Amino acid sequence: MTQVLEPLPTSQDDPRLQNWYHTIELGNDLVSRGAYDHRPVVDRYGIPQSLGGKTALDIGTFDGFWAFELERRGADRVVAIDIARIGDFDWLPSMRAGLGAAADRQSNFPLARAMRGSRVERKICSVYDLSPETVGTFDVVFCGDVLLHLFNPLKALLNIRSVTRGIAVIQTSLDEGIETLHPDKPWLRFGARDAEKILGEHCTYWIFGTKALTEMMAYAGFSVTEPQERFKIPGGPVSTSVVGRV
Repeated sequence: MTQVLEPLPTSQDDPRLQNWYHTIELGNDLVSRGAYDHRPVVDRYGIPQSLGGKTALDIGTFDGFWAFELERRGADRVVAIDIARIGDFDWLPSMRAGLGAAADRQSNFPLARAMRGSRVERKICSVYDLSPETVGTFDVVFCGDVLLHLFNPLKALLNIRSVTRGIAVIQTSLDEGIETLHPDKPWLRFGARDAEKILGEHCTYWIFGTKALTEMMAYAGFSVTEPQERFKIPGGPVSTSVVGRV
């Protein structure tokens, strides 16, 4: 894990708090400047309010917002996993070749953990390598905004099921056209051509309908799937979240 150099930031103007992915409350009235602020919709995902006595896993943690939220809700132990750097995403070969120095960009998780005085355990692990042997099993598993970026979302869900001994909360971007016109069809849309100048630049491949996500979770081995009401992340996409039970 990247080491955090002292002293920690003490001012909101500290450049180390700029250009994050997540907006995170860091203590002492300091907040990271994230591209997305999930705080207004934190209760829309279906995560239990209290996680006391539970173990929890955050998949694709990046800067750590959801791992710290699981900890805040009282989980006895929280593990957060992600790949080591941006270059390890499921990029198309043409995009990967052009990443340059950006490929080595890492998350701000170590700094956030230090500033919050958090006990979350961070491990470098791809969702494709996720298994009881690599990370163990957990009462509550959270996976947000990951499936849309993967070449193989079903493989990811199979692995997520393998480490879930209670519930898994899976959230991803929603195709509103599918949701409105064909809510009973297990359909999803491929690609983000309308939002890209170069195909693959956003590493976005799959935009789900809720029925598609629930069906994929059922195929992955979840015995019960409970869709939540759709919601919009401020500054981001309309989303769907499904709670899967083993």
